[in-house]
Amino acid sequence: MSALAVLDRTLADSNDRESWLNVHDKVIGSSTAGKFARVESVETYVRQILEPRTFSGNETTESGHRWEPALLAHAGAEPNSLFIHHPENRRFASTVDGTKRVGDEFVIVETKTKHNKVVTEPTAYEIRQLAWQMFCVPEAAHAEWVWGELVRKGPDVAWDLRRDPQTLVFHRDHPKIVAATALIVPIANHVLRLLDEAREEAWT
Repeated sequence: MSALAVLDRTLADSNDRESWLNVHDKVIGSSTAGKFARVESVETYVRQILEPRTFSGNETTESGHRWEPALLAHAGAEPNSLFIHHPENRRFASTVDGTKRVGDEFVIVETKTKHNKVVTEPTAYEIRQLAWQMFCVPEAAHAEWVWGELVRKGPDVAWDLRRDPQTLVFHRDHPKIVAATALIVPIANHVLRLLDEAREEAWT
């Protein structure tokens, strides 16, 4: 069972797709927060939330889902499907990929698959996403970013690992996490205010 279950802050379980979708459009999750790159673009972020584009996935996203359990297992982590909200704001939430125990504490484990790429660190978007997860789950001691580099070793074969999965550890005082948190949290608060105003106008 996910270490997050004991926090008593579960909004939904992504295994129950309908309930997860009902909650997801009412809060800011890590995928949305990861897009918060510029204070000047707040109105754009609000418009994207109010008028989302439909994306049903493609071959690489399906490959990523298939490899996620193996990456979590490599990290020694348990999968997580719980949508957990921030302790002081139910509209800030995240579904982390997994958690694992380290002594008396637990850590967040986030996995990514990289297709036909050699990777050394997360992208700026992925750093913001990771920072949001750590912000929403302050009980986590740190976060581990685990990635697998996938290649095709022939035209008719499935994606396979180019090398063993790699891991980077991010503590809360990591400069990139600190900077990303300082950027995205004020934007998220501003986005929520504008969302409430837009929806209130629509109801009147």
